[in-house]
Amino acid sequence: MNRLAELLTAIAGRMRGAETAPGQKLFLDVRVELDRYDIADLVSESTKTPACRVCFLAGKPIPRTDGGEDMDVSVAIVVVAGREGRANPDFASADMAALDLILGVGRVLKALPSVGLGMIADAQIGQGLVAVSEATSKKGIAIALIEAKWRLLDVLIPRPAVQR
Repeated sequence: MNRLAELLTAIAGRMRGAETAPGQKLFLDVRVELDRYDIADLVSESTKTPACRVCFLAGKPIPRTDGGEDMDVSVAIVVVAGREGRANPDFASADMAALDLILGVGRVLKALPSVGLGMIADAQIGQGLVAVSEATSKKGIAIALIEAKWRLLDVLIPRPAVQR
């Protein structure tokens, strides 16, 4: 498995194991997606809420002076929350649930910023936002995301110099 896939899998593993209280999972459904997330797919697939998608956003090689290469990786952790309680026209409970999930993701990442991997810099947690609030259906869901960045170290190890 390459380093990028290891990172995404490690993040998903941390989210699968996260709890809001002993024995109560933060997410019921966690998946890794190597392409950008599709809002329509999230809405249609998210029958189990709360759900989480770990999505690759971007990667940038960082050359080192020794000829090796690190890589800055940006990941979106997308959460899907369902309406809590009865529908209320004055208060979008799914939006608040999504924000609570984003805060939960932040706590998970702060507790183990390396997500259990070696040769990685600690996570830099970016902005979180509610991206979509869908109150027209009976589902009443909200989709939010938080960006996090890591530097994968020694993605490309320099070849030793050949002596003549």
